[in-house]
Amino acid sequence: MSSDSEIPLIDFDPFLHGSASDRSRTASAIDAALSTGFVYLRNHGIDQRKVDECFHWSKRFFALSASEKNALQRPASRSHHRGYSGVGDEKVRERVCMKESFDSGNPEDVEQPNIWPSEELLPGFREFMDAFFEECTQLIHTLLDCLSLALNLPSSHSLTAYHAHSLFNTSLIHYPSLPTHLLRSGSHTRIPAHSDFGTLTLLFQDDVGGLEIAEPNSAPTETSAGFEKSGRFRHVAPKPGTVVVNVGYLLMRWSNGRWKNTVHRVVEPPSLLREPGSANELESPRSGGLSGGHSDDTTPARYSIPFFAAPDPETVVEALPGCWSEEAPKWWKPLNAGEYLRRKREGVYV
Repeated sequence: MSSDSEIPLIDFDPFLHGSASDRSRTASAIDAALSTGFVYLRNHGIDQRKVDECFHWSKRFFALSASEKNALQRPASRSHHRGYSGVGDEKVRERVCMKESFDSGNPEDVEQPNIWPSEELLPGFREFMDAFFEECTQLIHTLLDCLSLALNLPSSHSLTAYHAHSLFNTSLIHYPSLPTHLLRSGSHTRIPAHSDFGTLTLLFQDDVGGLEIAEPNSAPTETSAGFEKSGRFRHVAPKPGTVVVNVGYLLMRWSNGRWKNTVHRVVEPPSLLREPGSANELESPRSGGLSGGHSDDTTPARYSIPFFAAPDPETVVEALPGCWSEEAPKWWKPLNAGEYLRRKREGVYV
């Protein structure tokens, strides 16, 4: 595993508040960065206090009793991606993931209504999560405008126009603590190598670590399974005040491969190597877990908050203007976004 030094870090403030030339330079920088599939953004417009509060709510939710969480269980229909999923309910390539999650989305999405705990059980949770959804939605649309500017797209092909209904979802994720030897042996996994389905993913991490991305050309077969078997991975270290942005499969197709849908996974964190009593051991709003402290033979709990964006279901995804030519023809045929996402999501659950 190599360091995270090659993952670009970009200040997004010039795009949010700068001149037209500032916006253009930032768009070009993000365009270039996404050729690797991942980028850190700082000054992205979401107040860090709100991010910290979301981690606080996540810990409160997962601290509920098993019966209270199971009452909010994701429906049996695999197309309804809302509510609670327990440890072992999700799988990747038939490998069961040692995590639990709670998914919520656009309150106006009638196809996938949200499933909330009662106000008596968790007062203020729903109100906060709806507000946080709006914050992340705004950032996604701003990033889509940024990428559209990078490609000089006409308004008729603006990426944000294909996301008019904002059918996105917030996923609170808790990876419980577990004996480290179970991860090292391969008998258990937090989440194996995979890539995201949609357009863009925002990821807020706690301080524990464990996210890795595959290094290009490091495996004979550049599939998730190929990288898992013999590829090299690079650590994506938590950086306070930043959000990680990565490219989904549909955006890679839209860009005709210009932006990469990079394989990634969550494994044993480098934080296990920290010295006892060091500053990194101290509690922070985004670290720790229900397991308390940790030792060399225990992998600590990890919390993360991904926000997944996908196009409106009727969207047909094909190479955008400026992403193909006679010399660089279209790599993929047109694809209906809704049908594709339905197939992929139905394969997630055990």
